[in-house]
Amino acid sequence: MIKVRIQINDGQAIDSDSGFGLVYLGSDHRFDAPLKEMESTSYPEQAGKNVNPKTVKDAFDYTVRFFVRAGGALSNANAIIHSFNKQLFTDVDGVQTRNRVTFYNDYKKVKIVGYPQPIREATDFWRDDYGRIADVVCVEWVISVDNPLLCDFNIA
Repeated sequence: MIKVRIQINDGQAIDSDSGFGLVYLGSDHRFDAPLKEMESTSYPEQAGKNVNPKTVKDAFDYTVRFFVRAGGALSNANAIIHSFNKQLFTDVDGVQTRNRVTFYNDYKKVKIVGYPQPIREATDFWRDDYGRIADVVCVEWVISVDNPLLCDFNIA
């Protein structure tokens, strides 16, 4: 099984499976952050366009897919997702502030840093005939990378 780790704010990087009950299935196959489009101007009396070739890395969303280790009960899957989502925010008097997360994928050799979107729905959902054994819940988790310079696409 591929191990990935999640760090919330300055806390310890925790294995997603043993720490959160989220088994890694896959993630974006990104080799680097995207670049901002080149700036250009064009005039009707001029052939072509004027291009400024300077650019920098741009913000992006990074998607991670997990299988929820539910232990055979849907209420457990709901509780696992609720607990994970709750850790992604700091709540002060009902105002929630997103915590910065760092996602480490040692298989793909990437470190992604950004602000998380909470997990809201399952992408795949199966239940056996008895309705309690062999529940399978798959989810997607999105990290919005605001500063791509904090990410590393070649960790050792």
